[in-house]
Parts: sequence; structure tokens; C-alpha cells
Amino acid sequence: MYLIEAGEEIMNRENKEIADILRKEVKQLQSDRLIKLESERKLEQRLMVGRQRIREVINQLVSEGLLIKYEGKGTYIAPIVKNKYVNLICSPSIKLNDPFYNRMLMELTSYSAKNSVNMIPLTLDTLENGDMISPVLMIGKFEEDSLQRIKKIYPHIISFENYPDHDDFAQIYFDHFKIGINAAKVLAGYGHKKVVHITGPDTYASALYRKNGFIRGSRKNGIDYVILESKMNFRGGYALADQVSNLVMIRKFTAVFAANDWMAIGLIQALRTKGIEVPDQVSVLSVDNIPLASQFAPALTTYSLDANMMIAECFSLMDAAESRMGSREENNVMDEQKFHKRVILQPILITRDTLIKQDNPFSGR
Repeated sequence: MYLIEAGEEIMNRENKEIADILRKEVKQLQSDRLIKLESERKLEQRLMVGRQRIREVINQLVSEGLLIKYEGKGTYIAPIVKNKYVNLICSPSIKLNDPFYNRMLMELTSYSAKNSVNMIPLTLDTLENGDMISPVLMIGKFEEDSLQRIKKIYPHIISFENYPDHDDFAQIYFDHFKIGINAAKVLAGYGHKKVVHITGPDTYASALYRKNGFIRGSRKNGIDYVILESKMNFRGGYALADQVSNLVMIRKFTAVFAANDWMAIGLIQALRTKGIEVPDQVSVLSVDNIPLASQFAPALTTYSLDANMMIAECFSLMDAAESRMGSREENNVMDEQKFHKRVILQPILITRDTLIKQDNPFSGR
């Protein structure tokens, strides 16, 4: 027992020493933009410690807000945040149970707290209660009249949605139209030529763009498709099982593209009660990569939309703009060019168990 405790104490002490070294290096390298950290293999060789210890130290610095992990892309040094205040307003159309926006708000709150940034929550009724010098972050899609009200009060706006007809404020977003196009291309590449797309109402911008992109991609790749609409949650997917099972069993559709993971999970659960197994009888491709996607059985093949990446780009943009204005007292005008910028982020396809090739001899067809 004593030897085990002594070993753990030595390991923790060595972890602390490595963390202190890496923490110091990271702080020296921090700037107003994302910087990629050297690979675990190089850190292992340079610091002369095992890979597991390197990973433990990296996870510690991630929890401290010094590093940011992007799935499939590596680990980055978090940008320095100089803004002390930021306004935040959410669209009234956002649902409380929306997985993507919930995750974004949670990560945004955590990121701000770690970097001593004070967030001022606003609504359309309290627009004038914010700090008008600081930027306002818009979460979700706003109607045109609401957008104009915000623009009248706040000269510096950062949106996490795409507004194609506006170029006078910053926009950081995933291209949902291209996600739909790519989904059709991926499914066609797996040999699926008859695909059901389950989606939410057109009032959700992401659902509308993904649907339109999927239609464009399906036509380009010779896919026969059917669009089914429901609520963008577990129950919405579950409720579509009767229609999807008929399409699979009678019309021989072989794949489903779901607008988000919760719809996909609900559908899979309901199909199972009808004796239809995924992926043996129908493949499923989804969007969001919620934590449950990798834990669910079968694990979901899905597009990862990294909220951390959006948030890091947002604060990098704010810091770069503010770095050219001097102190707030001397000059209240940020670099306007920075706030006319579009940053289009690319999702990552996470291939798991729910997608197999149509001609797979073990598919059960």
C-alpha cells in the first residue's frame, strides 16, 4: 500500500513539473490568434516523458483555459482575450433543448469565466442595458426588423449565423448548405441511392440550409430522396418511424440523413421497436456530434460542429480588432474591417457504426 501511494505521489509531482513547464511555454506563445501546439509525440520526445503523462498534462491545461482541443484537428493555444465586457443576445426562436445552442452557450460561459470576460445578457426588450462600446454576440437567427434594432444600438456585432444579405458585421458560422451537399455526396459514395432526409421546420435556419443543400447534392449525385419534417428532437425523430419504416421495407430506401443527432437517436430507437436494425437494414448519417452520439449503440456517424472553434474565432477577432484601437478611454472606435469579416468553419465527419456501404455483404440485405 505504501509503495502504491508513493508511486502516485511521484507521478502527481512529475505531472505538476511538466505542467509548470508547458504552462510557462504556452503563456509565452499566446497571441491574439489560435496557435497549434506541437504534437504529443514531439512533446513526449522533448520532455522525455510518456504519452499518457503528456495527455494528462494537456487535459489539465485545457481545463485551465490555456489550451483548446479540436476533435480531428489537434490542440491549440487559446488566444489572449483583452475584452473585459461582451454583450450576449439569443434569438427568441432558440429552443431551450436545442443541443447545439445549449453546448455553445455552456462553452461560451466557461470560456468567458476562464478569461475574466464579463458577459452582459440581453433580450430584445433590454437592448439598451448593455455596454455599447463592447461587441454584441448574436446567438441564433434574428428576423430582419430585430436585426436592424440591434444594429442601431451596437456598432460592433458578431453573429454565429450566416446573413447572406449583410456585410456590415462579423459572421462566424458553419456552412449548413455545404453540410447538406456533402452528406448527399458521402451517402452516394457509400452506394446509397435512395435516402430519406428527416428535418425540422424551415423556421430553423440550420435545418433549412441543410435540407436545401441535401436536395442540391442529391440531384447532383443521382439520389432518389424523400423529405420528412418533424420537431428537431428525440420525439420528432421517434414520431417519423412509421413513415421511414415503410420507405425502407416497401420502397427499399437504404439510408437516412438526419438534421441533428437527437432526431437520429429517436428514429433509431423507434425503428428498433419495429424490427428494423441500424445499420443492417438502413444506414444513418447525422449532424452535431453531441456527447451521446459516441455512447449510443450503434454509435452515430455524424458531422462534428465544434462550438469551441466558433468561440475561439470570436474572441480572436475581438482581440485583433481591439488591439488596433488603443485604450478604451482614448479611442472608442475598433478596427471596422475586422467587424465586416466572414469566418466559415468546416465540420468534421466522424465515421462510426451507423453508416455502412450499400453493397456490404454482411449488411443483411
